[in-house]
Amino acid sequence: MFELLYTSVSPKGLSDSDLKDILEKARAKNLQFGVTGMMVYHDREIMQILEGDKKEVQALFQTIFEDDRHTSVEVFYQGDIKNRAFSEWSMAFKALDKNMIQTITEGYEGFDKNISPISMMKDSPNRGKKTFISLRDIF
Repeated sequence: MFELLYTSVSPKGLSDSDLKDILEKARAKNLQFGVTGMMVYHDREIMQILEGDKKEVQALFQTIFEDDRHTSVEVFYQGDIKNRAFSEWSMAFKALDKNMIQTITEGYEGFDKNISPISMMKDSPNRGKKTFISLRDIF
């Protein structure tokens, strides 16, 4: 089993309709290829964790990398895992609002409210994955 965490920036931002379209297509494709994960969206920033067979995850990530709705694509963690953290979802999704941001930033020392929560999560792969799991479990 393999996981990959990446961030990207949407050049124009994504409307609710855009997000719905992306999620519908991602969920169908992920189900077909046995990939699970979660996507977080906040103010043009996207952070996503993908899990599954290494070959499938890397192929899926390549299509994301080539998608013009993503710029500044950056992989900040990838590696083998023993178990899936998102086995229940072909693609879970959270659009961060002020309440969610407050919840996930509580307890992070030195959190600067002027920095986006997604940029903050990039500080360490462990922080990013822990945040995904807290979002999965809390909301």
